Amino acid sequence: MTPFLTWFASGGTVTLALTAVGVVLAFLLVERFWAAETRMRALARGRSSTPAPMGVGRDLAGSRRMAVIRACITIAPLLGLLGTVSGIIHTFQDIAAGGYLLDMSAGISQALYTTEHGLAIAVPGLLAERFLMQRLEKLASLTAIAARKPAEEHP
Repeated sequence: MTPFLTWFASGGTVTLALTAVGVVLAFLLVERFWAAETRMRALARGRSSTPAPMGVGRDLAGSRRMAVIRACITIAPLLGLLGTVSGIIHTFQDIAAGGYLLDMSAGISQALYTTEHGLAIAVPGLLAERFLMQRLEKLASLTAIAARKPAEEHP
């Protein structure tokens, strides 16, 4: 088995859920960045009337998508904690059954892998979400400025 598959399998079933959360989070972050950048480029070219990409326009932040992004960021460390608890339970079950050190270390390993995976998703996701929100705030102010220009030009 490759090192990646070994690492993946070591986290138990919680790793599957963490991976799904990570994929959804990555997709939504890329989509939101793309939508914001597309709209900003259109505004920079003076095309304030250019149709906005999906979710950008009246609802600049794409609030439904941003809510899912925030949920993924919140859920990831909680799933990591769930994996930690599962791994510790596994370890205690091995101790109760008179298990060997090797059996016990597998439970501890599972606990640490899922914690690591959850934090590895949440921390960069949180940083990206903060950066994205700054971009969206800038886009909102540019959109407001562009909306006022035609009114100022025609008395």
